[in-house]
Amino acid sequence: MIRVSFRYDDNNDPIAFRCEGHAGYDRSGRDIVCSAVSILTINTVNSVESFTEDRFTLETDEKRGYMYFSLNDEPSDDSRLLLKSLELGIKGIVEEYGNRFIKLVEWEV
Repeated sequence: MIRVSFRYDDNNDPIAFRCEGHAGYDRSGRDIVCSAVSILTINTVNSVESFTEDRFTLETDEKRGYMYFSLNDEPSDDSRLLLKSLELGIKGIVEEYGNRFIKLVEWEV
């Protein structure tokens, strides 16, 4: 199962996310749930890097299916929108495939 969590600022905007695990929907290379989450998260990171000047922290471990991303300092409106878009996409996957393969969980420090 993939577990996704978001950290929010005082305005309730996402400023960080963490994903971990593998969906187990299908075998490696054919797992559309893992692929969808990977595409959304990687595209979000690439978009923040390409379209904003915001600095961020990124940690990944492909074997564990792990990604941690956090905006540093005060994020731009563009980065806030990109993270809101990621959150919307993840919620859509959860609605479509249910908590058996992907789950939104509370942010743990």
